[in-house]
Amino acid sequence: MQFSWLFMLVLVSISSGILFGFAAYKHGLAVKRWGCVGCILGPLTYPLFSTHKRLADIKVWQHGCYKIEG
Repeated sequence: MQFSWLFMLVLVSISSGILFGFAAYKHGLAVKRWGCVGCILGPLTYPLFSTHKRLADIKVWQHGCYKIEG
């Protein structure tokens, strides 16, 4: 049985897309956008996602329309 790098790349890409889609949904970001970016870039999407999430949090905080749920 031969190890296929292409199969592993496709598997990581699809799983990254699904996981970033769920994370975007959880944080109130665009689900399709982050799912597609996750499929294309794979785990390299994480720095982009965390920066975008931080900027969105700052934007909400500056306008004063935030709600903290416990």
